[in-house]
Parts: sequence; structure tokens; C-alpha cells
Amino acid sequence: MTNFLRTKCLHGTYKMEADHSADPLWCSKCGCNLDIDDFPLSDELKSELMNWVIQYGKILEQTDYGEKIKRDTAILVKSHDEKGLRLYQKLKFELGDGYEVNYVHTSL
Repeated sequence: MTNFLRTKCLHGTYKMEADHSADPLWCSKCGCNLDIDDFPLSDELKSELMNWVIQYGKILEQTDYGEKIKRDTAILVKSHDEKGLRLYQKLKFELGDGYEVNYVHTSL
């Protein structure tokens, strides 16, 4: 069923979420990772979003992908999430009303 949804999905609603080695925009319906270059965003915001994803990857690597979570990990995750929320506001502004986008909070 998932493959059928992926091939038939029109990607009409989106979510912004950090994941290791993936663009930060996803289809909310089928879960497909979408190419950030397919969205009408400034180069500056694209760069900020991709750096945000890279930072998430570094957090994952530091914690051995969630296996070795330390006390300061919660601080890193909270800081990453706060930056993500700021970027989400910029994203919504640049995309305008024609795009339905939700934010997925940073977690491990």
C-alpha cells in the first residue's frame, strides 16, 4: 500500500523535519523526502535549512544515533529545535499561503 501511495501522491501538504542526510521538506501524506530546490525559497534560506539538517546529523553522530545520550544532549536538541522553529517561520513566510507546511519538533 505504501508504494501505491508514493506513486499516486500529489504531495499537497508538507512537513519540515530534520533527518540525517535528507532535505528538510517531506510530504505529510506519503512521507516522501522532497528536493528543497523544488520549492520557491531564497538561496539564503535553503542554505540555512541545509545547515540545520547538518547540525542534526552531528547531534546524531555525537550520541551514536541515540545510543549514547548524555546530559548535554537535551540542551543540543532543544537548541536545534528552537532554531528549527525560527527557520520554520521564515519558510512559511517565503512559501506564502499556497503551501500547507507543519513543523516536526527535533527529537532523538
